[in-house]
Amino acid sequence: MVVNSVHWFRKGLRLHDNPALQEALSGADTVRCVYVLDPWFAGAANVGINRWRFLLESLEDLDNSLKKVNSRLFVIRGQPTEVFPRLFKEWNVTRLTFEYDPEPYGKERDGAIIKMAQEFGVETVIRNSHTLYSLDRIIEMNNNNAPLTFKRFQTIVSRLELPRRPLAPISQQQMNRCLGKISDNHDQLYSIPSLEELGKPCCSLSEHLQGFGIQAAGWGSTCRPFISD
Repeated sequence: MVVNSVHWFRKGLRLHDNPALQEALSGADTVRCVYVLDPWFAGAANVGINRWRFLLESLEDLDNSLKKVNSRLFVIRGQPTEVFPRLFKEWNVTRLTFEYDPEPYGKERDGAIIKMAQEFGVETVIRNSHTLYSLDRIIEMNNNNAPLTFKRFQTIVSRLELPRRPLAPISQQQMNRCLGKISDNHDQLYSIPSLEELGKPCCSLSEHLQGFGIQAAGWGSTCRPFISD
């Protein structure tokens, strides 16, 4: 049986210590790595320019890392529930992998994707990698409530198994065994958008840091603990 995998990058934009990506590669004939740029996220008013810049730079870095192993990142715009049915048909996908998202919005979205994948006969493989411990397991061990103090959190964690050791980055040899076709017009179809394309103002990072009390030398005592978007 031919195995055509799609790995859906979300928060863990990395090739190292990525168990879901390793699952995509395992025994696969082809693997394509996608990032779905959700217009809901793009239009959210609380997503500031610094957060957007960080995301786009992270996607650029991920694509460059994939190039080193003879692959590319497919950036696709649209709602995941609309994007994946098209990809399932176009690429004859048999396996979809992604990391577990414990947040309420993520659980609802992923539930819809898993159900849809089943209807298309696509296997879904989900692995935890965004947090060291399973948040659901911590809540379960605390009588189905989130621990309200760090001491309580420590008590629960002390009863859990130690986190697994980090996985090695995927290798070029691994990827060469399951290369998906990269079209000549890949950059036109699946490129990473710029801030301007997303309708975001483009200005230097220094302009966004003005007025936050950051000392030029040493991030001294007047440096605030965070930088707002």
